[in-house]
Amino acid sequence: MYKQTADFQFHQTIEWLERVGEGWMLYLAQTGFLFFDESSQIRWEIDWKWTPCALYVEPNARRAVAWFQEKGLYGVIDLQRGQMETHAIPQRFNGDWFSNLHYWQGDDIFLYSAESDVVALNLHDHTFRYSRYEEVPVFGNIIELAYQGTYDFERFTPETCVTLFDERTHHFLVENVKTKETWRIPYEGNRDTVILDQVGETTAITSTESFQLFHREEELFCSSVCADTQLLKVMLLDERGDRLVVLSAPPRFCHSWLQVFERQES
Repeated sequence: MYKQTADFQFHQTIEWLERVGEGWMLYLAQTGFLFFDESSQIRWEIDWKWTPCALYVEPNARRAVAWFQEKGLYGVIDLQRGQMETHAIPQRFNGDWFSNLHYWQGDDIFLYSAESDVVALNLHDHTFRYSRYEEVPVFGNIIELAYQGTYDFERFTPETCVTLFDERTHHFLVENVKTKETWRIPYEGNRDTVILDQVGETTAITSTESFQLFHREEELFCSSVCADTQLLKVMLLDERGDRLVVLSAPPRFCHSWLQVFERQES
């Protein structure tokens, strides 16, 4: 059983919600970024009125890169200090729509777009260059698995987890590209509204009406929501699934409702 431990209501729409270590960061529409630590306290805020089209968080939770394609800018966020510096995207990459597929290696972050394939951005000298799968074989494997022709691509979860959907058998197919471990999760709901989140071998599957928690293919928890509340996302804060952030849209009072839940000892 889960118990609510924190509650936040916003009059703006939450357009991004990303895990950062055991805390999380969000972007409020036309307002800016907020960072919450593991105790659900707001550590910092950054005023910024443009919505990122992509957000890449470094695995060690030191930095994040926010992509503002329409502004021709990207921002490097210092997650410890709550500061963002912006830089221009070079003209030759300004028309690229980079996917959420990415891979960090030192000061390089490798990105993927259909227009340029693999591009490396160095955060030390802020230079861009074309790259190849041979330079980052793991990232090459991630791209090839995500865009293979047999199954539908569903979700990439950093650092190396790719989830596909088998339309024929109604299963999510999860693979850790680095370890080669795979498992299958049955799902009979409406895939058009589903959002997945993963930490290690734990998967949260959220639809507008229900939430399921799995360890590999084993269901651990299932819950429906009130009929007048639209569930938008459930984000895991640890691999055990003991701490969750739930984002929903209530019928009144505010645009976005953020709740933090912790599993209670039975």
